[in-house]
Amino acid sequence: MRSAAFLASRIEARPFVNRLLSDMGAAGVSIPGCMHLYDEEAAAAMRDLQGSLPPDAAEEVRQLCGRAAQDALARFESYMGGVREAPVGHPVGEGHAGQRLVQQPGAEDDEHPMCALRGRLQHRLSRIIDAHALDSLAADLRSSERWTDIRRIRELRDDSVSHDWLWAIGPGPGGSFHPAEYATAVRCRLGAHHAEEPLPCQSCGRAVLDPAASHALCCAPGPCTQGHNDVRDTLLDYTRLADATAEPEVLGLIASAPGLRPADVLTSALAMGLDTALDVGVASPEASGAGKDCAESMRKRKHRTYAAFEAELDEARVMYKPLVWSCFGREHAETTAVLTTLARRAARRQGLSDHGPLLAKARAAIGVALARRCARMVHACLRRPGHARLLPD
Repeated sequence: MRSAAFLASRIEARPFVNRLLSDMGAAGVSIPGCMHLYDEEAAAAMRDLQGSLPPDAAEEVRQLCGRAAQDALARFESYMGGVREAPVGHPVGEGHAGQRLVQQPGAEDDEHPMCALRGRLQHRLSRIIDAHALDSLAADLRSSERWTDIRRIRELRDDSVSHDWLWAIGPGPGGSFHPAEYATAVRCRLGAHHAEEPLPCQSCGRAVLDPAASHALCCAPGPCTQGHNDVRDTLLDYTRLADATAEPEVLGLIASAPGLRPADVLTSALAMGLDTALDVGVASPEASGAGKDCAESMRKRKHRTYAAFEAELDEARVMYKPLVWSCFGREHAETTAVLTTLARRAARRQGLSDHGPLLAKARAAIGVALARRCARMVHACLRRPGHARLLPD
Protein backbone atom coordinates (compact mmCIF):
# COMPACT_ATOMS: atom_id res chain seq x y z
CA MET A 1 0.00 0.00 0.00
CA ARG A 2 2.89 2.36 0.73
CA SER A 3 4.27 1.99 -2.79
CA ALA A 4 0.79 2.61 -4.22
CA ALA A 5 0.40 5.78 -2.15
CA PHE A 6 3.86 7.05 -3.12
CA LEU A 7 3.40 6.32 -6.83
CA ALA A 8 -0.09 7.83 -6.94
CA SER A 9 1.03 11.00 -5.18
CA ARG A 10 3.99 11.43 -7.54
CA ILE A 11 1.87 10.97 -10.67
CA GLU A 12 -1.02 13.17 -9.59
CA ALA A 13 1.18 15.95 -8.18
CA ARG A 14 3.58 16.06 -11.13
CA PRO A 15 1.86 18.92 -13.07
CA PHE A 16 1.90 21.11 -9.97
CA VAL A 17 5.51 20.27 -9.12
CA ASN A 18 6.60 20.89 -12.69
CA ARG A 19 4.87 24.30 -12.71
CA LEU A 20 6.33 25.17 -9.31
CA LEU A 21 9.90 24.38 -10.39
CA SER A 22 9.38 26.29 -13.64
CA ASP A 23 8.17 29.37 -11.76
CA MET A 24 11.09 29.09 -9.33
CA GLY A 25 13.53 28.94 -12.25
CA ALA A 26 11.93 32.00 -13.84
CA ALA A 27 12.40 33.81 -10.52
CA GLY A 28 16.08 32.90 -10.43
CA VAL A 29 15.80 30.01 -7.95
CA SER A 30 16.80 27.02 -10.08
CA ILE A 31 17.26 23.45 -8.76
CA PRO A 32 19.06 21.53 -11.52
CA GLY A 33 18.02 17.90 -11.96
CA CYS A 34 15.14 18.10 -9.50
CA MET A 35 12.41 17.19 -11.99
CA HIS A 36 14.56 14.39 -13.42
CA LEU A 37 15.05 12.95 -9.92
CA TYR A 38 11.30 13.28 -9.29
CA ASP A 39 10.51 11.25 -12.42
CA GLU A 40 13.22 8.66 -11.72
CA GLU A 41 11.82 7.98 -8.24
CA ALA A 42 8.32 7.63 -9.67
CA ALA A 43 9.59 5.21 -12.33
CA ALA A 44 11.41 3.16 -9.69
CA ALA A 45 8.23 2.95 -7.60
CA MET A 46 6.34 1.83 -10.71
CA ARG A 47 8.88 -0.94 -11.39
CA ASP A 48 8.75 -2.12 -7.78
CA LEU A 49 4.96 -2.26 -7.78
CA GLN A 50 4.74 -4.02 -11.13
CA GLY A 51 7.40 -6.52 -10.07
CA SER A 52 5.28 -7.58 -7.08
CA LEU A 53 2.26 -8.41 -9.24
CA PRO A 54 1.41 -11.03 -11.89
CA PRO A 55 1.82 -9.89 -15.53
CA ASP A 56 -1.86 -9.06 -16.19
CA ALA A 57 -2.10 -6.97 -13.02
CA ALA A 58 1.21 -5.25 -13.80
CA GLU A 59 -0.10 -4.26 -17.23
CA GLU A 60 -3.28 -2.90 -15.64
CA VAL A 61 -1.14 -0.78 -13.32
CA ARG A 62 0.78 0.61 -16.29
CA GLN A 63 -2.41 1.58 -18.09
CA LEU A 64 -3.97 3.11 -14.97
CA CYS A 65 -0.91 5.23 -14.30
CA GLY A 66 -0.83 6.45 -17.90
CA ARG A 67 -4.46 7.54 -17.77
CA ALA A 68 -4.00 9.09 -14.33
CA ALA A 69 -1.09 11.18 -15.58
CA GLN A 70 -3.27 12.54 -18.40
CA ASP A 71 -6.16 13.21 -16.01
CA ALA A 72 -3.85 14.98 -13.55
CA LEU A 73 -2.59 17.27 -16.26
CA ALA A 74 -6.11 18.06 -17.49
CA ARG A 75 -7.26 18.68 -13.91
CA PHE A 76 -4.33 21.02 -13.22
CA GLU A 77 -4.91 22.98 -16.43
CA SER A 78 -8.58 23.36 -15.54
CA TYR A 79 -7.63 24.56 -12.08
CA MET A 80 -5.21 27.12 -13.51
CA GLY A 81 -8.01 28.24 -15.83
CA GLY A 82 -10.23 28.99 -12.85
CA VAL A 83 -12.44 25.91 -13.01
CA ARG A 84 -13.25 24.29 -9.65
CA GLU A 85 -14.79 20.88 -9.01
CA ALA A 86 -18.45 21.19 -8.04
CA PRO A 87 -19.32 19.92 -4.53
CA VAL A 88 -21.56 16.89 -4.22
CA GLY A 89 -24.71 17.33 -2.12
CA HIS A 90 -26.45 14.92 0.23
CA PRO A 91 -29.17 12.90 -1.57
CA VAL A 92 -30.89 11.83 1.65
CA GLY A 93 -31.09 13.09 5.20
CA GLU A 94 -33.13 13.50 8.37
CA GLY A 95 -36.85 13.79 7.79
CA HIS A 96 -36.74 12.09 4.40
CA ALA A 97 -38.00 8.62 3.50
CA GLY A 98 -34.41 7.38 3.58
CA GLN A 99 -33.73 8.35 7.18
CA ARG A 100 -32.71 4.78 8.04
CA LEU A 101 -29.94 4.93 5.45
CA VAL A 102 -26.39 5.49 6.62
CA GLN A 103 -25.57 9.18 6.65
CA GLN A 104 -22.70 10.77 4.76
CA PRO A 105 -19.51 10.02 6.72
CA GLY A 106 -17.51 12.84 8.24
CA ALA A 107 -14.94 14.49 6.05
CA GLU A 108 -12.33 13.85 8.73
CA ASP A 109 -12.48 10.06 8.16
CA ASP A 110 -10.13 9.77 5.19
CA GLU A 111 -10.10 5.96 5.28
CA HIS A 112 -13.82 5.62 4.61
CA PRO A 113 -14.38 4.50 0.99
CA MET A 114 -17.15 7.08 0.49
CA CYS A 115 -14.71 9.84 1.44
CA ALA A 116 -12.16 8.79 -1.15
CA LEU A 117 -12.05 10.99 -4.21
CA ARG A 118 -13.78 9.11 -7.00
CA GLY A 119 -11.51 7.59 -9.58
CA ARG A 120 -8.23 8.72 -8.03
CA LEU A 121 -5.17 6.59 -8.62
CA GLN A 122 -4.26 5.38 -5.13
CA HIS A 123 -7.71 3.87 -4.63
CA ARG A 124 -7.52 1.97 -7.92
CA LEU A 125 -3.97 0.75 -7.35
CA SER A 126 -4.92 -0.44 -3.88
CA ARG A 127 -7.77 -2.48 -5.33
CA ILE A 128 -5.34 -4.27 -7.66
CA ILE A 129 -2.95 -4.98 -4.79
CA ASP A 130 -5.80 -6.20 -2.58
CA ALA A 131 -7.12 -8.51 -5.31
CA HIS A 132 -3.67 -10.07 -5.71
CA ALA A 133 -3.37 -10.54 -1.93
CA LEU A 134 -6.81 -12.19 -1.83
CA ASP A 135 -5.87 -14.52 -4.67
CA SER A 136 -2.78 -15.59 -2.74
CA LEU A 137 -4.79 -16.05 0.46
CA ALA A 138 -7.43 -18.13 -1.33
CA ALA A 139 -4.73 -20.35 -2.81
CA ASP A 140 -3.21 -20.92 0.65
CA LEU A 141 -6.62 -21.73 2.14
CA ARG A 142 -7.37 -24.14 -0.70
CA SER A 143 -4.08 -25.97 -0.23
CA SER A 144 -4.95 -26.34 3.47
CA GLU A 145 -8.51 -27.50 2.60
CA ARG A 146 -10.07 -24.80 4.78
CA TRP A 147 -13.35 -24.81 2.88
CA THR A 148 -15.34 -22.68 5.31
CA ASP A 149 -12.74 -19.92 5.06
CA ILE A 150 -12.63 -20.26 1.27
CA ARG A 151 -16.40 -19.72 1.08
CA ARG A 152 -16.21 -16.75 3.44
CA ILE A 153 -13.47 -15.06 1.39
CA ARG A 154 -15.38 -15.71 -1.84
CA GLU A 155 -18.49 -14.04 -0.43
CA LEU A 156 -16.69 -11.03 1.06
CA ARG A 157 -14.66 -10.16 -2.03
CA ASP A 158 -17.70 -9.84 -4.29
CA ASP A 159 -18.07 -6.31 -5.69
CA SER A 160 -21.66 -6.03 -4.43
CA VAL A 161 -20.60 -6.31 -0.76
CA SER A 162 -20.59 -3.05 1.18
CA HIS A 163 -17.88 -2.87 3.84
CA ASP A 164 -19.04 0.51 5.15
CA TRP A 165 -20.46 -1.07 8.33
CA LEU A 166 -16.88 -1.11 9.65
CA TRP A 167 -17.39 2.62 10.28
CA ALA A 168 -20.84 2.23 11.89
CA ILE A 169 -19.71 2.56 15.50
CA GLY A 170 -19.47 5.43 17.94
CA PRO A 171 -21.56 8.60 18.34
CA GLY A 172 -23.59 10.15 15.55
CA PRO A 173 -26.03 8.78 12.98
CA GLY A 174 -23.65 6.02 11.86
CA GLY A 175 -23.22 4.58 15.36
CA SER A 176 -25.38 1.53 14.78
CA PHE A 177 -23.43 -1.09 16.75
CA HIS A 178 -23.04 -2.00 20.37
CA PRO A 179 -19.26 -2.41 20.85
CA ALA A 180 -19.58 -6.11 21.73
CA GLU A 181 -21.65 -6.76 18.61
CA TYR A 182 -19.18 -4.82 16.50
CA ALA A 183 -16.26 -6.88 17.80
CA THR A 184 -18.12 -10.11 17.08
CA ALA A 185 -19.06 -8.98 13.56
CA VAL A 186 -15.40 -8.16 12.84
CA ARG A 187 -14.39 -11.59 14.13
CA CYS A 188 -16.90 -13.22 11.80
CA ARG A 189 -15.53 -11.20 8.90
CA LEU A 190 -11.96 -12.28 9.70
CA GLY A 191 -12.86 -15.90 10.41
CA ALA A 192 -11.39 -15.51 13.89
CA HIS A 193 -12.35 -17.76 16.78
CA HIS A 194 -15.03 -16.80 19.32
CA ALA A 195 -14.10 -19.55 21.79
CA GLU A 196 -11.06 -21.62 22.68
CA GLU A 197 -12.74 -24.99 22.09
CA PRO A 198 -15.87 -26.52 20.50
CA LEU A 199 -19.03 -25.78 22.49
CA PRO A 200 -22.63 -27.01 22.42
CA CYS A 201 -24.93 -24.55 20.68
CA GLN A 202 -26.94 -22.64 23.27
CA SER A 203 -29.67 -21.80 20.75
CA CYS A 204 -30.71 -25.15 19.27
CA GLY A 205 -29.08 -27.41 21.88
CA ARG A 206 -28.22 -30.00 19.23
CA ALA A 207 -25.21 -28.83 17.23
CA VAL A 208 -21.65 -28.44 18.40
CA LEU A 209 -20.12 -25.08 17.56
CA ASP A 210 -16.61 -25.00 16.16
CA PRO A 211 -14.52 -22.16 17.67
CA ALA A 212 -15.32 -19.93 14.67
CA ALA A 213 -19.06 -20.55 15.29
CA SER A 214 -19.95 -20.97 11.60
CA HIS A 215 -23.05 -22.96 12.65
CA ALA A 216 -24.46 -19.83 14.29
CA LEU A 217 -25.16 -18.27 10.88
CA CYS A 218 -27.61 -21.14 10.21
CA CYS A 219 -29.25 -21.12 13.67
CA ALA A 220 -30.52 -18.61 16.30
CA PRO A 221 -34.08 -18.12 14.94
CA GLY A 222 -34.81 -15.04 17.06
CA PRO A 223 -31.85 -12.87 15.98
CA CYS A 224 -32.14 -14.37 12.49
CA THR A 225 -35.72 -13.11 12.14
CA GLN A 226 -34.91 -9.73 13.68
CA GLY A 227 -32.01 -9.33 11.27
CA HIS A 228 -34.28 -10.19 8.36
CA ASN A 229 -36.74 -7.55 9.55
CA ASP A 230 -33.96 -4.95 9.82
CA VAL A 231 -33.01 -5.62 6.20
CA ARG A 232 -36.69 -5.39 5.22
CA ASP A 233 -37.12 -2.05 7.01
CA THR A 234 -34.03 -0.61 5.35
CA LEU A 235 -35.21 -1.86 1.97
CA LEU A 236 -38.61 -0.26 2.61
CA ASP A 237 -37.08 3.14 3.35
CA TYR A 238 -34.91 2.85 0.27
CA THR A 239 -37.87 1.80 -1.92
CA ARG A 240 -39.93 4.75 -0.70
CA LEU A 241 -37.37 7.07 -2.21
CA ALA A 242 -38.57 5.74 -5.58
CA ASP A 243 -42.18 4.92 -4.61
CA ALA A 244 -43.75 6.76 -1.69
CA THR A 245 -46.66 4.29 -1.64
CA ALA A 246 -44.52 1.19 -0.99
CA GLU A 247 -45.92 -0.97 1.83
CA PRO A 248 -44.46 -3.69 4.09
CA GLU A 249 -45.84 -7.16 4.86
CA VAL A 250 -49.00 -6.88 2.76
CA LEU A 251 -51.68 -9.54 3.44
CA GLY A 252 -54.31 -10.83 1.02
CA LEU A 253 -52.26 -10.88 -2.16
CA ILE A 254 -53.12 -14.55 -2.68
CA ALA A 255 -56.88 -15.13 -2.58
CA SER A 256 -56.67 -18.85 -1.73
CA ALA A 257 -54.12 -18.25 1.04
CA PRO A 258 -54.75 -14.72 2.37
CA GLY A 259 -52.48 -15.28 5.36
CA LEU A 260 -49.38 -15.71 3.21
CA ARG A 261 -47.13 -12.71 2.83
CA PRO A 262 -45.01 -13.02 -0.30
CA ALA A 263 -44.21 -9.30 -0.13
CA ASP A 264 -41.83 -8.07 2.54
CA VAL A 265 -42.14 -4.87 0.49
CA LEU A 266 -44.85 -4.24 -2.12
CA THR A 267 -43.99 -1.55 -4.67
CA SER A 268 -45.11 -0.29 -8.07
CA ALA A 269 -41.72 1.26 -8.87
CA LEU A 270 -40.28 -1.65 -10.83
CA ALA A 271 -42.84 -2.53 -13.52
CA MET A 272 -45.38 -0.39 -15.38
CA GLY A 273 -48.91 -1.39 -14.37
CA LEU A 274 -47.75 -4.12 -11.98
CA ASP A 275 -47.00 -4.33 -8.30
CA THR A 276 -43.82 -6.18 -7.32
CA ALA A 277 -43.69 -8.33 -4.21
CA LEU A 278 -40.10 -8.10 -2.93
CA ASP A 279 -39.34 -11.08 -0.69
CA VAL A 280 -36.18 -10.60 1.43
CA GLY A 281 -33.93 -13.59 2.08
CA VAL A 282 -30.55 -13.99 3.80
CA ALA A 283 -28.60 -17.17 3.07
CA SER A 284 -25.52 -18.76 4.63
CA PRO A 285 -22.91 -20.59 2.54
CA GLU A 286 -22.63 -23.08 5.43
CA ALA A 287 -26.33 -24.05 5.38
CA SER A 288 -27.42 -27.46 4.19
CA GLY A 289 -28.56 -27.16 0.60
CA ALA A 290 -26.56 -23.97 0.06
CA GLY A 291 -24.79 -25.49 -2.94
CA LYS A 292 -22.10 -23.57 -4.77
CA ASP A 293 -24.12 -20.34 -4.55
CA CYS A 294 -26.18 -19.99 -1.36
CA ALA A 295 -28.04 -16.93 -2.69
CA GLU A 296 -29.11 -18.68 -5.89
CA SER A 297 -30.19 -21.77 -3.94
CA MET A 298 -32.39 -19.65 -1.67
CA ARG A 299 -33.84 -17.76 -4.64
CA LYS A 300 -34.88 -21.06 -6.24
CA ARG A 301 -36.42 -22.30 -2.97
CA LYS A 302 -38.46 -19.13 -2.62
CA HIS A 303 -39.75 -19.45 -6.18
CA ARG A 304 -40.72 -23.08 -5.54
CA THR A 305 -42.63 -22.03 -2.41
CA TYR A 306 -44.90 -19.69 -4.39
CA ALA A 307 -44.99 -21.60 -7.67
CA ALA A 308 -48.44 -23.03 -6.81
CA PHE A 309 -49.80 -19.47 -6.46
CA GLU A 310 -48.25 -18.02 -9.60
CA ALA A 311 -51.56 -17.88 -11.51
CA GLU A 312 -53.30 -16.05 -8.65
CA LEU A 313 -50.48 -13.54 -8.38
CA ASP A 314 -50.65 -12.95 -12.13
CA GLU A 315 -54.39 -12.40 -11.89
CA ALA A 316 -53.83 -9.88 -9.11
CA ARG A 317 -51.18 -8.21 -11.31
CA VAL A 318 -48.44 -8.89 -8.79
CA MET A 319 -44.95 -9.97 -9.83
CA TYR A 320 -43.11 -12.06 -7.22
CA LYS A 321 -39.39 -11.34 -6.90
CA PRO A 322 -37.06 -12.64 -4.19
CA LEU A 323 -34.27 -10.33 -3.06
CA VAL A 324 -31.49 -12.48 -1.60
CA TRP A 325 -28.23 -11.59 0.15
CA SER A 326 -25.65 -13.89 1.64
CA CYS A 327 -25.07 -13.41 5.35
CA PHE A 328 -21.77 -11.74 4.44
CA GLY A 329 -23.51 -9.14 2.28
CA ARG A 330 -23.13 -10.50 -1.26
CA GLU A 331 -26.11 -9.69 -3.46
CA HIS A 332 -27.69 -12.12 -5.86
CA ALA A 333 -27.55 -10.74 -9.42
CA GLU A 334 -31.33 -10.14 -9.42
CA THR A 335 -31.04 -8.27 -6.12
CA THR A 336 -28.40 -6.01 -7.66
CA ALA A 337 -30.63 -5.36 -10.67
CA VAL A 338 -33.61 -4.41 -8.46
CA LEU A 339 -31.57 -2.14 -6.17
CA THR A 340 -30.01 -0.41 -9.17
CA THR A 341 -33.42 0.17 -10.79
CA LEU A 342 -34.79 1.60 -7.55
CA ALA A 343 -31.74 3.87 -7.25
CA ARG A 344 -32.17 5.19 -10.79
CA ARG A 345 -35.86 5.97 -10.25
CA ALA A 346 -35.24 7.51 -6.85
CA ALA A 347 -32.50 9.70 -8.35
CA ARG A 348 -34.84 10.90 -11.09
CA ARG A 349 -37.54 11.76 -8.52
CA GLN A 350 -35.04 13.84 -6.57
CA GLY A 351 -33.51 15.50 -9.60
CA LEU A 352 -30.12 13.84 -9.15
CA SER A 353 -27.91 13.16 -12.15
CA ASP A 354 -26.12 10.21 -10.52
CA HIS A 355 -27.88 7.29 -8.84
CA GLY A 356 -24.59 5.91 -7.48
CA PRO A 357 -24.62 7.67 -4.08
CA LEU A 358 -28.15 6.45 -3.35
CA LEU A 359 -27.22 2.88 -4.24
CA ALA A 360 -24.07 3.07 -2.11
CA LYS A 361 -26.00 4.40 0.89
CA ALA A 362 -28.63 1.68 0.62
CA ARG A 363 -25.97 -1.01 0.40
CA ALA A 364 -24.17 0.48 3.39
CA ALA A 365 -27.32 0.45 5.52
CA ILE A 366 -28.20 -3.10 4.49
CA GLY A 367 -24.62 -4.11 5.25
CA VAL A 368 -25.01 -2.72 8.79
CA ALA A 369 -28.20 -4.76 9.29
CA LEU A 370 -26.54 -7.94 8.01
CA ALA A 371 -23.40 -7.51 10.12
CA ARG A 372 -25.50 -6.83 13.25
CA ARG A 373 -27.61 -9.89 12.46
CA CYS A 374 -24.47 -12.01 12.19
CA ALA A 375 -23.15 -10.80 15.57
CA ARG A 376 -26.44 -11.36 17.38
CA MET A 377 -26.81 -14.87 15.97
CA VAL A 378 -23.32 -15.76 17.20
CA HIS A 379 -24.07 -14.31 20.64
CA ALA A 380 -27.29 -16.33 20.87
CA CYS A 381 -25.47 -19.57 20.07
CA LEU A 382 -22.51 -18.90 22.39
CA ARG A 383 -24.42 -17.51 25.36
CA ARG A 384 -23.56 -19.55 28.42
CA PRO A 385 -23.43 -17.72 31.79
CA GLY A 386 -20.31 -18.43 33.79
CA HIS A 387 -18.52 -20.25 30.97
CA ALA A 388 -14.83 -19.48 31.19
CA ARG A 389 -13.71 -20.66 27.78
CA LEU A 390 -15.23 -17.86 25.67
CA LEU A 391 -12.76 -15.41 24.21
CA PRO A 392 -13.18 -11.79 25.41
CA ASP A 393 -14.49 -9.14 23.03
